[in-house]
Amino acid sequence: MTGSERLLLLRRGGGLWGVAQAAVAEVSRRGAGYRLRLIPAGEGGAGQELAADAVVGVADGMAVRPAGGVLARYWNEAAGGLAVYGTTPLVVVDPERPPSFLRVDEESEETEVDDGDGRPA
Repeated sequence: MTGSERLLLLRRGGGLWGVAQAAVAEVSRRGAGYRLRLIPAGEGGAGQELAADAVVGVADGMAVRPAGGVLARYWNEAAGGLAVYGTTPLVVVDPERPPSFLRVDEESEETEVDDGDGRPA
């Protein structure tokens, strides 16, 4: 995913993340946070769910660049790319391989919600 994208922006763990709006099937409020259900990649599959502390909004025309080797030096998860919102850099989520940090634990409906200082509330 590179080029110009319409991204749903979310906060989780004190960071800003982007998800292609076209990959999001549903956004719902859950307690103090939000859940994003992604559109499944294949037919008949269930879309993965992501947890968010806050939904910032939708940014249209975001320039998404390939993550390249720089991100891989510091983070071992897949990424759809990198973008900048205002002056804040963000990782664009690969909807087929979202980072474990954002995924809702399938065995538990509970997710830790961050109060903005990097620690669970």
